[in-house]
Amino acid sequence: MKILWQTLIVVSALAELMAAVTLIGGPGGITAAGSGGQWSMHYGFAALAIASLSLWIWPRRANAEAVHVALGVLTTFHVGVFLSLTLAGDQAFGMILHGVLSVMCIVLVAGRRALVAD
Repeated sequence: MKILWQTLIVVSALAELMAAVTLIGGPGGITAAGSGGQWSMHYGFAALAIASLSLWIWPRRANAEAVHVALGVLTTFHVGVFLSLTLAGDQAFGMILHGVLSVMCIVLVAGRRALVAD
């Protein structure tokens, strides 16, 4: 379970960091600021925040309270984005990636006591 948890942290950080760079730097990103409708830029900064969660939790990845909070946030985020992408039906890669990360989160929530057991 600890390997799955660490894998989730790393993959989530990398995926969301790439999403942040793409969305903030893309055509609807920061260079289009002020023109209205920069939802991709806004989501890019939200993705950056989720990526930073993985960095903040890393030194405390064995602390029960920190793990439970971070896992709750990651589960809510990945399940929510998976559902959103599934309903939109236009981004297969993102839907699959968030689907896999959602399943990892749900498995970890179910076995979260094993994550912090000595």
